[in-house]
Amino acid sequence: MAHHLFGTVLTPHGIASNNRGESAGNVTTLQKVIKDDGLFTTVSAEAIRYAIREAFTEGGKVVNRRITSGGSDWRDPKFENWQAHLDDDLLGFMLPDKETVKRRGRLEISRALSTRPWPGDVVFNAAAVGAQSSGNPKRSSGNPNPMPYGTEIHATRYQYSFALTPETLEDRTRAIDALESIRDLRRVAGNHSRYLYDFSPDAVVLRWTHDPAPRLMYCFEQDELGTITADSLLSRVGSGDIDASEVVVGGPAALALRDRLTAAGIHFAEGVKDAFQEIEARLRRHLGL
Repeated sequence: MAHHLFGTVLTPHGIASNNRGESAGNVTTLQKVIKDDGLFTTVSAEAIRYAIREAFTEGGKVVNRRITSGGSDWRDPKFENWQAHLDDDLLGFMLPDKETVKRRGRLEISRALSTRPWPGDVVFNAAAVGAQSSGNPKRSSGNPNPMPYGTEIHATRYQYSFALTPETLEDRTRAIDALESIRDLRRVAGNHSRYLYDFSPDAVVLRWTHDPAPRLMYCFEQDELGTITADSLLSRVGSGDIDASEVVVGGPAALALRDRLTAAGIHFAEGVKDAFQEIEARLRRHLGL
């Protein structure tokens, strides 16, 4: 029977401006969804996947699509040797040619969702004189006027979930690379020439199980005072839907939950790195490493 790896990541609190270059007039906008009658901001799974590719490149991993400051390039654009590349194995690919060549991504990632509704915050700025290129080489001074613009921002945490079945990988040890990339994820999504938002985990729920369903997606809640809870996770454990022995929770943002989690039989680690290390140890035992 296959083993499955599931997780939900809660980011630190920060001021996000993870827009995609979309705008309404001269205001760059955040992506939003309606949830529980509120307007929540969101970051796409593709943006997180891109950041993972970037982390693989910076970590010196053997990848097909290498992400650099100048864009990306391909070692094997026709995927003739995809098995040799970490990103093709984990994240999948598609070549829309006469005979479509494709592989479903084995590392599945959900959209990141803000833990609190967006209150409508917008900041207004003006680019300095000459900051915008005129596009005319004869006018090297650039645009002679300040350029006003607005940016939607959201002071919030985000959470997202992931799933992976190591047995479906060409090289099962690449599941460890996937875990490490999520553990150490740094920057995600757009507008980072101006803004940096930390997407590394501040709290994490990890599950190593035979159960094919995650049952822990978006399991963190945050009230208006900033208090973090995980009532849906505890309810699932209490009902028997999730075996407590399969779960590891860790990170500073979850410290207030330690007593309730340990009373439920859940392994608690104070740091996110310790939580990932515990799950990685279970994975390594399974792989015989």
